[in-house]
Amino acid sequence: MSGVLIVKPEAHGAPPVAAGSGAENLLTADPNEVWIAPSATPVAIQIDMGRMVEVDSFFLGSTNAAADATWTIATNTVVDEGAVDRHAGKMRATDSLGPRHHSFVRLAAPVVSRYFTITVDQGGAVPLFAGNLVLGRAFEKHRERGAGRTLIDTGSRSDLPSGGFGTDDGVVKASFAFSFVDLTDVEVYNLWAIKKDRGLRRPVVVVEDDALTLGQNEAIHYGVFDRFQPTNRVDPEATQWAGAVIEWA
Repeated sequence: MSGVLIVKPEAHGAPPVAAGSGAENLLTADPNEVWIAPSATPVAIQIDMGRMVEVDSFFLGSTNAAADATWTIATNTVVDEGAVDRHAGKMRATDSLGPRHHSFVRLAAPVVSRYFTITVDQGGAVPLFAGNLVLGRAFEKHRERGAGRTLIDTGSRSDLPSGGFGTDDGVVKASFAFSFVDLTDVEVYNLWAIKKDRGLRRPVVVVEDDALTLGQNEAIHYGVFDRFQPTNRVDPEATQWAGAVIEWA
């Protein structure tokens, strides 16, 4: 079991470069603005962060990845050269409920580089699309038992005199609430920096537990902080702080 992971996206120095159409959409906040890969795979996504960055977490979100689709992640000394492989595996959990799937990996140790290559292979399935690309360093902390995930239906429903219902379409998405009860001063500072940078409008990636073997896709949330609550000093050495994230569907 891992703690809750909170990943603030690192700023990119330039839009990613990849075959297909709309690679620049990988950096827009809206996951419905997508990059569409060509029919032939594998396809490499070339990333220039514009500076040396230390990262340990990689997220390629809101995809239509097939159950057997794979991805590899490498660091480079320059664009597309001097590759050092950092990760290889399936893009998504086999039991993902879909229709959108998330690819997330946290490396065993952070890496420092300016250039990265993510190679995706959809095999013989329909062309891959993806809505978001995030690289960052994860904040990790185990949460208090209690608060967790709930569902939000953005549509509406009203009772009709006939006994039926009037409905307007929407989507069903998740919200995830968490509470940290024993934050150190350093952890409070790091979490404060993330929340202050993101506010309630800028996206963040939150993973409930990176070690899940069942329902991992549903435990990965790309969205925005739902609300801010005050810190609570529970004793001289520990601070309590609750928060929540709401998915961007």
